[in-house]
Amino acid sequence: MTAQTESDVTEVLGAFRRRNIWQQNWLLWKRRPLGLLGLVLCAFLGLAAVTADLWSYFAANAAGYTGDQPYKYALDATAQLVPPDGQNWLGGDRYGRDLFTRIVYGAQISLYVGFAVALGAGSIAGVLGVMSAYFGGKSDLIGQRIVDILQAFPGLILAMAIVAILQTFSIEATIVAISVPTLPRMVRVVRSQALSVVSTDYVLAGKTIGAGHWRLIWKYIIPNSMAPWIIVVTGQLGSAITTEASLSFLGLGVPEPHPSWGGMLNANALDFAELAPHVIIYPGIALSLAVFGFNVFGDALRDVLDPRLRGR
Repeated sequence: MTAQTESDVTEVLGAFRRRNIWQQNWLLWKRRPLGLLGLVLCAFLGLAAVTADLWSYFAANAAGYTGDQPYKYALDATAQLVPPDGQNWLGGDRYGRDLFTRIVYGAQISLYVGFAVALGAGSIAGVLGVMSAYFGGKSDLIGQRIVDILQAFPGLILAMAIVAILQTFSIEATIVAISVPTLPRMVRVVRSQALSVVSTDYVLAGKTIGAGHWRLIWKYIIPNSMAPWIIVVTGQLGSAITTEASLSFLGLGVPEPHPSWGGMLNANALDFAELAPHVIIYPGIALSLAVFGFNVFGDALRDVLDPRLRGR
């Protein structure tokens, strides 16, 4: 490297360091347009879920609905499989329910299940991974063998088995069924990072001077294991949404009449695909955009939080 090149690199790095943390992160995000697109899609999905009642109100007024029950459950025999028009903006399903309203409310279920699985399973996995790495010994050996057993089963098959064991079809049962297959990978990620932190000099020095186990865990190990935990939790959102849709497609997930994107794509809807293709096109687009948004956002978040990837 020539002296001029070294001077240029030093100047660029110095300008980068002089910026505050928000400016630095913005520069990193600008290099990942797909990550920004994913963030926009996630924000749009969240906005749609929060304002679902408002959109349902507009849709009900457009259709002239005057019934007492929520519009997402309302049946209209005259709107069965109707194509998109001024009253049913995305058409009607096989029961005459407004497809637009059910897709918007389906965002609520997808986000609820996704965040419940990611945060619930992620919290449990974080605790198990850190404890396994810190204490080691037989507890670590037994815990990792259990993780190996769970990882030996395909995630969807294991989720279906759990639903069969619970013998109930509900949103809560779906969350439990998806969370169990999710735990092994998250435990492995957190444990791997925690193992590298446990072996650092400052943790060893803390043990030498007599610092308590919980002080070391809460003050040093957990904070330094958060970056991969955040990444894996964010990445799990899209996977949880996909698994929920798969279970609902098979009739083992969120039960009717709750509006689930997977339920809208089930075998009964496929029977009408040629006659009324909108009944599978629009729920499929909503599901694809949601999963795509969370996946690319999670990938970009990994690049931003991992210092080893910032230069790519």
